Amino acid sequence: MSETTINPVAITNFERTDDQLESFWLFCMFVAGKNSDFASKCLASLLNKAKDLTPFQYLKQLSEVSLHNALVACRIGQYIRLEKGITQSFDVDLRGATLEELMGVYGVGPKTARFFMLHTRRDCKHAVLDTHILKWMASYIDHGHSATPQNQKEYRRLEEAFFPLARAAYPKLSIAEIDLIIWSKMSGRLD
Repeated sequence: MSETTINPVAITNFERTDDQLESFWLFCMFVAGKNSDFASKCLASLLNKAKDLTPFQYLKQLSEVSLHNALVACRIGQYIRLEKGITQSFDVDLRGATLEELMGVYGVGPKTARFFMLHTRRDCKHAVLDTHILKWMASYIDHGHSATPQNQKEYRRLEEAFFPLARAAYPKLSIAEIDLIIWSKMSGRLD
């Protein structure tokens, strides 16, 4: 049976089953520009009828109209982006896909692809430059961004600036742990 609930404050898992990996990939696509609790609820609603199927098996069996209607029913928004992205995801090797392959899925940008990799692959060398991380970075350096840069060169420059700051602030933690701590603090989940 598919695991459909994602806990936004406990998302790092390097030992996910195929079901869990597919659910987390869908969550990563859903959460782009959305509140994480809302995205998690929408995902659970979308997959509540999957029964003994993996998320991808369940979604593959839906017609294009049924997939659209299921997305509308869970009220996630961005229906065209998600319909195309979900359909293209069926052919992606989630365990081995490169950053570029993940970003090749319709609607998946540098932040979503890195978010997925950071929290599913033990030795991931990427940073998720969301508004929380960028705000945290701004307290240490003037990087000039309040939104995630879409230009790959600029994203990589900021990503490289993030690593020494993160290591100095949290020397004993992994980048995935640092990401969650900063997100939790900056989003108000931790005081």
